[in-house]
Amino acid sequence: MGRYRGYSDALKARYGEKVYKVPVALPVTCPNRDGTLGSGGCIFCGSIGADYETRAVGLSITAQLERSIAHIGPKYKAKKFITYFQNFTNTYAPPDRFRAWMEEAARHPDVVELDVSTRPDCIHEVYLEILKEVADRYGVGITVELGLQSSNPHTLKILGRGHTAAEFIDGALRIGRYGFGLCAHVIADLPWDDRTDVEETAKLVSVLPVTQVKLHSLYIVKGTALARMYEAGELTLLPMAEYIERVLLFLSYLRKDIIIQRIVGRASGPYTITVNGGDPWWEVKKRIDEAMILRDISQGDRCDYMDGKAVRRWTGGDTH
Repeated sequence: MGRYRGYSDALKARYGEKVYKVPVALPVTCPNRDGTLGSGGCIFCGSIGADYETRAVGLSITAQLERSIAHIGPKYKAKKFITYFQNFTNTYAPPDRFRAWMEEAARHPDVVELDVSTRPDCIHEVYLEILKEVADRYGVGITVELGLQSSNPHTLKILGRGHTAAEFIDGALRIGRYGFGLCAHVIADLPWDDRTDVEETAKLVSVLPVTQVKLHSLYIVKGTALARMYEAGELTLLPMAEYIERVLLFLSYLRKDIIIQRIVGRASGPYTITVNGGDPWWEVKKRIDEAMILRDISQGDRCDYMDGKAVRRWTGGDTH
């Protein structure tokens, strides 16, 4: 057991064998791109969203799954797979189309779970009910991924997110009532956040029914508003040493049972100006792991702020 709860180990414990996540791209957009909330999207989002890995918009879900499984299965010795609806906002579609997509993925004999990435302001009972019905009918697990990035409303405004922490809280509580997995995305080294913001984001995630977290540094994709800011000298990225410090801080305040899906980001080379300060992702991960051991830091070490901390002397336990 490592210093934090790793995703691969959690999947193996749940399914009894190696399980691999397969990205699938749906023909969807985002309310922050089509004029509903805005037209430019978040300042870090590229014109093709997150479809750098699949490059498969236009292919059917089944075709995408078959193509990826044929490649990934033998390479990683995996026989069970999670369909990861990754690109743009995957609940931003008419409910009947959403249902058809979910059912197509769930029918695949090798798929054990659906992982749906979306925005906090695109969580509605209609879509959650569809996911519940699909889960019950086909016996698949459900995880919903929500981009939070930061708990700081001023930072979220700079990022052009089009929502605040309130929408994330609302979406998280709704998802939690269905008992689905819930993954929060957090950018740990946003230059407009300080370490107090990172601590508060960890606390916010921990007091909600979040089951998983994805952490990564702020990387810059070509053609984005963030890229234009960076190239104009309007933005200075924090060094990787600071990213590592913030990850350690975040993990120390994070609830112990939350699974860490990702602790460092990756980005496709041809589309990326800079990621992880130019360091390989595995080197950054190694530095995080080594720092946690050297400084005796584990996930949840400082997670002592819930359940009426100030009255524990009367209810059992002390205040520390």
